[in-house]
Amino acid sequence: MDQVQAYIAQFDIYLSKYKTLKRIEATVGVPKVYFTLGVYFLISISVFFNLLAGLTTGLLSIIYPTYRAFEACHKNDTTSLQVWMTYFFTISCLNVLELGIDTILNWFPYYYVVKLGFVFWLMLPQYLGAKHIYNFVLPQLVPFFKRAEATEAAAKQE
Repeated sequence: MDQVQAYIAQFDIYLSKYKTLKRIEATVGVPKVYFTLGVYFLISISVFFNLLAGLTTGLLSIIYPTYRAFEACHKNDTTSLQVWMTYFFTISCLNVLELGIDTILNWFPYYYVVKLGFVFWLMLPQYLGAKHIYNFVLPQLVPFFKRAEATEAAAKQE
């Protein structure tokens, strides 16, 4: 039990650098370690056992990136804003693709676990997965955009 308490104390020190968790701890009265572990547990149960997994992954893929994009916009941080707009482009394409084949995907066990891992890969700054996909997809879309711009310009001249 002492070893568990040592890990909890170490995790508490790690979480102390996050101001939001400190505010939650002060407001709710629950230690930030237990709050964080509770959130991890609920998300894990939701996604792993497919209990509102679509809602959970959808919310996780939108809430944190929206907050970070808003923060970047508020601070006029164009570099971060470009990263988050790239993420939103990529996640939007994923959601449109998923709409078409959702019925098939739901038959795969642990689909939402894989999707959540993929969403984290897209958004986490260590990986910048959205940038990799964007750089792969964009060259395929450029001819479509140029053709659309030419059609629009021709329509304006008429």
